[in-house]
Amino acid sequence: MGEAERVRALSEEIGLAIDHAACDPAAWDGVMATIGRLMPGIWPVLQVVDAAAGTGLPLVHWGWDPADVQAYEAHYGAVNPWISVILSTPEMVSMHSEERMPVASLQHTEFYTDWLSRLGGMTASSGIKLIDADGRLAVLNLQHEQARAAREQERLGAVMARIGPRMRRAIETNRACFPAGIARAPGETLLTRVADPAFVVTRDLRLVEASRAGHDLLSEGTVLRVGALDRVQIRDRRLAESVAREVALACGGAPEPGIDPTGQGPVRVGPIRWQVTAIGLRQDLRGIVGMARLLVPDQLALVVLRGSAADGTRERDRLAALGLSPAEIRLALLMDGSRSLVQAAEALGIRHETARSQLRQVFAKLGVSRQSELAVFILRLRQRA
Repeated sequence: MGEAERVRALSEEIGLAIDHAACDPAAWDGVMATIGRLMPGIWPVLQVVDAAAGTGLPLVHWGWDPADVQAYEAHYGAVNPWISVILSTPEMVSMHSEERMPVASLQHTEFYTDWLSRLGGMTASSGIKLIDADGRLAVLNLQHEQARAAREQERLGAVMARIGPRMRRAIETNRACFPAGIARAPGETLLTRVADPAFVVTRDLRLVEASRAGHDLLSEGTVLRVGALDRVQIRDRRLAESVAREVALACGGAPEPGIDPTGQGPVRVGPIRWQVTAIGLRQDLRGIVGMARLLVPDQLALVVLRGSAADGTRERDRLAALGLSPAEIRLALLMDGSRSLVQAAEALGIRHETARSQLRQVFAKLGVSRQSELAVFILRLRQRA
């Protein structure tokens, strides 16, 4: 078996655990255990990084001493020099500590002498930023020995590149289906709690199940409808291509010829921008009897459509009425949870310090105190508009 095939097989097995976690937030411990089992000598941890506080907080992990994790959460996550690297690295780009901030440069820091050096030689790490939204970042970190950095850096990067998008889709599905991180109650379907239009479909877009908002969108018929053989038909070509691409990737395949496999981002249809997210679902055959097990679809995907207003005129007017200046309005409308303050400043062509000053004024005028609260304010404003 060649190196590329080994990476593919390894990533696919981890990916199956990730898909399970998409439908059960409690299963993320199993994802970390799968990574640790398949990659001996790796201590994986999924952590959230609070951009405003500049600190990392472990969510789930495997292989770590609980005392080390508690110390990191209580103090050392806030003095971790690598946090600055995480904040400045784009999403879905692999990070390797020895490339970006070698451990030799940290040996006189409190972080190294009091915490990192006590990890039994596990002083290097590789990671990937999965999500950067609401002022919080989701980051997968693989802690390992320094010698492994040079020996297996390429392999670790290739594995993260494969599982990163799958983890992102799973986390986004958790956010849509389980906003408080609560598991489903007995008898409750996957789509019961989803506020957005959401659909369980086969690889060829045959409809299996829809959320309440999904049924409403289908009944309306202006964006999509159910056609012959229960296939979902999407009227806008670009949105149809986006859904087809995401479903194909979620089902472990490649998009149909003619569909760009790399296209991402929202698609505008009339006054609405639609963001498409899809994750693969594992078909459970245990409750199916006999030959029927061969007849059920073996590949399913959960598709979530998130819509936001494309025309911000009313939003700008409402914010102006609340006393915001034009510059503050431009910044506030970008802080809808889809980007960090650093990214917003870059989009506006202003310095980060200027954006921070404007953000403080926005907070004061709108009566909020956190970027996450501002994101909720902007999203609700768009819904009313």
